[in-house]
Amino acid sequence: MKLTFKQYLDSKERLRIAIEETPKQSLSYRVTKYCKLMVGESKEEKEVIKLKPNQTIIIEWFYDDVDNPTILNVQFNGVSDIIDNTPYDIYWHSTKIRNWLATNTVGG
Repeated sequence: MKLTFKQYLDSKERLRIAIEETPKQSLSYRVTKYCKLMVGESKEEKEVIKLKPNQTIIIEWFYDDVDNPTILNVQFNGVSDIIDNTPYDIYWHSTKIRNWLATNTVGG
C-alpha cells in the first residue's frame, strides 16, 4: 500500500498532535481485604476511607512520566457513606499508592 505525499504529511501531523497530548488512563482495582485508604489534599485535611473486599477503587493516572505516573483523582464504587464516582484527591506519592494497591487490591 503506497501513500501519497499529502497522506504522509497528514499522518506526520497527526503523530505530532498525539505526542503533545499526555495520556490519561483510568484503572479499576478490586479490594481483596479489609483496609483503609487516606484521601485528601494534605495530611492536615486527610479523610480515612474504610474499604471491604469486592469494593472498587478507580484511579485516574496522568502519564507525564511513563515510569512514575501522577494520580489525578481517586473514586470509589460500592463504598457506604460515599457517593459513587465522587472524585477525591490523594496526597500520597504514586510509589506509595502503587505499593498499597499491590498489597490490598487486584486489577489495574
